[in-house]
Amino acid sequence: MVEIEIVADSKFRIDRDLLRTRLVTLLARYKLRDRVKVVVELVGRRRIKALNEGYLKHSGYTDVLSFPLNDPMDDKPFISPPDGILYLGEIVVCYPIAIEEALERQVSVDVQIADLAEHGLMHLLGFHHE
Repeated sequence: MVEIEIVADSKFRIDRDLLRTRLVTLLARYKLRDRVKVVVELVGRRRIKALNEGYLKHSGYTDVLSFPLNDPMDDKPFISPPDGILYLGEIVVCYPIAIEEALERQVSVDVQIADLAEHGLMHLLGFHHE
């Protein structure tokens, strides 16, 4: 079973079913259908800025960050946890920025959040852009 854990303050309204479906579908494309866990956290501007500056050393705000538990591009072997679940990592989406981007793209906030989470998941899977 794929577990998508969604962590969000109650003030951040989100279609959890849409988000889970989109991420599970993406994982299935890469043959990850069982014993996989991903955490998606929705945060505000202050938190995303602190994470962006504190961990990535980039100044300012961003729409999505991903924090892989292990780097798929690293040659070092990954030690599987005793429960046998592959913990890919955490995706952090900035809810206020997702609202702005949804308006610009003329899509729903839920679709924009799912798009951003998919982008973050691709990073967790080892796909990176310049």
